[in-house]
Amino acid sequence: MSEDLDERRLWELVNRLDSRLNTVRVLAEVLLDNAAMREGIPGPYLDNVKESALMEAVIYLSRSNEKDFLRLAKMEKLPLV
Repeated sequence: MSEDLDERRLWELVNRLDSRLNTVRVLAEVLLDNAAMREGIPGPYLDNVKESALMEAVIYLSRSNEKDFLRLAKMEKLPLV
């Protein structure tokens, strides 16, 4: 029973990490697109405040991902997906 619980926790952690990694990738693409539009017309779709808030979210998610990855590494059971 304990192994089943450990396995379920492991997969929950993996799924959460995978979801956040995807979110970080998408947010980074939005930031990159916004930066590319700075010199063009009609211009960027995020002002400095919104862009800064989005960057803070990316940093927060990246730190969360790092923590979860380290937890996975400590479990010494990185699953093969």
